[in-house]
Amino acid sequence: MREVRGMRTGKGGWTIGRTIAIGDIHGCSVALKTLIAAIDPRADDVVVVLGDVIDYGPDSRGVVQQLIDLSRRCRLVLVRGNHEEYLFAALESESELRSWLNFGGEETLKSYPYRGGDEFIDREHVRFLKAVARDFHETDEAIFVHASCDPDTPMDRQSNTTLQWKFIEPGEARPHRSGKTVVCGHTPQVNGEILDLGFLVCLDTDCSRGGWLTGLDFDGGEIFQANERGEARRGARAVPS
Repeated sequence: MREVRGMRTGKGGWTIGRTIAIGDIHGCSVALKTLIAAIDPRADDVVVVLGDVIDYGPDSRGVVQQLIDLSRRCRLVLVRGNHEEYLFAALESESELRSWLNFGGEETLKSYPYRGGDEFIDREHVRFLKAVARDFHETDEAIFVHASCDPDTPMDRQSNTTLQWKFIEPGEARPHRSGKTVVCGHTPQVNGEILDLGFLVCLDTDCSRGGWLTGLDFDGGEIFQANERGEARRGARAVPS
């Protein structure tokens, strides 16, 4: 298991405003633009993007550029998803490149103008993704991961497979040993509604297949959603009793 790189904020750290998590974007730049406009991030907000920002959707390049711009507007945290892992591997290996192309990478490449040679993704975008991506983000109240986490294992000992690949099985899910709420993506909620178990919240609402892109104000409980048609809606989190 490789070393897990995490990030923690809270008591004794920087002063933060809202903590807002955003689920799997998957190349949906219109939905992301609409969602950011609805959220209207401020400089002291922390926006935690839960990974899988690229692949499948029509404009991964536009998504990454928006995230770069967003990082200059507020405090941005990018949790590494399995699709970011695929991209990083594809940049190093021709066999991994072929695998990635069959796993949503082809749509990503189409969004980037080809520059010749082996530079098929903007270098600035690759540098940005590699620089900001981390395996989890932890605060005093919550743990943000892409896919899942082992409830009995400390965060600094979680496996890459669990953090980036394991799907949520609601009937088998249990609270993490820390007592903190786990916020994740990766497991598509095809009905467009978040999965909220109280101790675990899944924000992947299947945007790239016609669903919604979801943002959650973790402390305030407000839910923001947008889609590729540029539509937006809001709601409130109702934590199960």
